[in-house]
Amino acid sequence: MGTENRFRPGDTVQHFKRETLSDQNRAGRKYLYEIVGVAIHSETREEMMVYKPLYDDGGMYVRPLEMFLSEVDHEKYPDVKQKYRFEKVTAVPLGLIIHSIEEISDEWVSFLDKEKMQVVSLPVEPWLFDDEEEFDELSDMIDEGFGTRFFKLPDETDINKYNIMREFIESLPDGEMRRYLDDEIHQRGAHRRFRDGINHYGIEEDWYDFLHESHIRIAREWCNRNGFSYTEQERNE
Repeated sequence: MGTENRFRPGDTVQHFKRETLSDQNRAGRKYLYEIVGVAIHSETREEMMVYKPLYDDGGMYVRPLEMFLSEVDHEKYPDVKQKYRFEKVTAVPLGLIIHSIEEISDEWVSFLDKEKMQVVSLPVEPWLFDDEEEFDELSDMIDEGFGTRFFKLPDETDINKYNIMREFIESLPDGEMRRYLDDEIHQRGAHRRFRDGINHYGIEEDWYDFLHESHIRIAREWCNRNGFSYTEQERNE
């Protein structure tokens, strides 16, 4: 085969038009495809890429391999950051995202560095640190690679711990405990009252299990929204 192919069967790739979708539509996996392999046209001997969409219930597509591997026409699509028409979707270790969620702070903003597969963070108030220039350099890198190399991770607004508390209470059997906790979170100091309540009823372990499962769900939703496949391991090998 004459054209160098940078994809393997089973790889997940995204079309550059995925960048134009809203967050809601990105969660639907539109413009995501699985590579089937390279075929040879029986008459012209042209190499063809065979691939199938991940956003509907069937069918396969075929496209000339040279076109499949071509770069985006950035004169026609000046706002698109993706370099190639199709690019491989990197599998993110889900534990990396979950850990970031569990360590969240309103004093820091965190991003996934897709190239190094690690989390980097910027302080909300960098001028309070002696090494402000170091943060300036990282900030410039993130601005340059935002949406291609760097992706903003969930913050406290995305996670909304109050809603998770409410969902946990709704999952409890109907009775005095559920009514008491529901009343507590509707008063001032809801988080403290909730914590005192679960300690009183001895259900702290149930709460932390529920909270962890919620973090897993949020991490998976974040990956889907940003077009990442993911693995359950902590780090890529």
